[in-house]
Amino acid sequence: MYKISYVGDGETTEFTFSFPFFQESDIKVSIDNEILNNTQYDVNPNDDFTGGIVVFANAPTSNQNIDIFRQVDLSRVIDYQPTSKIDPEDLNSDFNFLLAALQDIRTIDIDLAQWSNVHDNLLNKIDYVIDTIEDKMSGGAILGLYYNLVSVLEDLINDYGSVDEDADDENNDDYGSI
Repeated sequence: MYKISYVGDGETTEFTFSFPFFQESDIKVSIDNEILNNTQYDVNPNDDFTGGIVVFANAPTSNQNIDIFRQVDLSRVIDYQPTSKIDPEDLNSDFNFLLAALQDIRTIDIDLAQWSNVHDNLLNKIDYVIDTIEDKMSGGAILGLYYNLVSVLEDLINDYGSVDEDADDENNDDYGSI
């Protein structure tokens, strides 16, 4: 990714950049990591689109971080027709555009060691939650609650016979004959 950074001083409204781009909409600006709407600044490109000047109507305040960068919009620019001759300049422009987009993607700054640590920590937490849920749903708490409930009910109801069967003991709670 092509990028240049500045720190605002409260007075400067014009900031230069010198990297290639294809159209003015490829140039993006952020202040303090918030991407601005392209109506909040103007881009004055060089004739050959190898740089230019970003102009703000109001100067960014003192100590604000300003980033100017290229973000190529991934869309078709040229539509080749099956019966038309292919212009080599158009073809080269398309390949340059694709190459620039791939360069922007390739240069994204990722600290792989940090990503690995975040990934491993997240994976460990997910595994812990899954193990806890499985324990609670299997022979752990749920099954334990079931057995406790059965043992309490066993003390309250002494006979689980059918309703047409005589009760063993008239003094016990049971489901004997009615």
